[in-house]
Amino acid sequence: MSRILAKLVYSIGIMLLAVLVFTSIRMNNYQVKELVDVLDVEEIEEVSYRKQSLDDAEQLNHIVNNPESIQELIGFFHQYKVKKIGTKKITSKYTDEQFVFQLEYVDERLTLPSLIENDVVLIGEDQYLIVNGPVDYQWIEDFIEKSD
Repeated sequence: MSRILAKLVYSIGIMLLAVLVFTSIRMNNYQVKELVDVLDVEEIEEVSYRKQSLDDAEQLNHIVNNPESIQELIGFFHQYKVKKIGTKKITSKYTDEQFVFQLEYVDERLTLPSLIENDVVLIGEDQYLIVNGPVDYQWIEDFIEKSD
């Protein structure tokens, strides 16, 4: 009987440990983070972008692969903090407050983030609220103009 009780206690302990680990990981996912950490900026090799509404079918047709320009964009991203809010689809009321871009990494990964008003959406992944916004869209427009 004590052997069965020991196995039961052990099983309950393992289940509680699994629940604690899962809860801890989930809570950490929803903490405020640096935007640069979410975008993994240290590995960026090339940036492609467009600035139109998300419904516009135009391709990402502007490319920045100059290391100085990429560092300037990364510097811009460094000023923002984000908090994960889930995986919901967002709609925008302000079509001029959107910036869609693609990041290509040195290991050939691609990610397609979008800045939409005060949200960052990683297409096919998660949505983050920019907690220290608003985003300086004028800076983005100036950056695009210089990069063209």
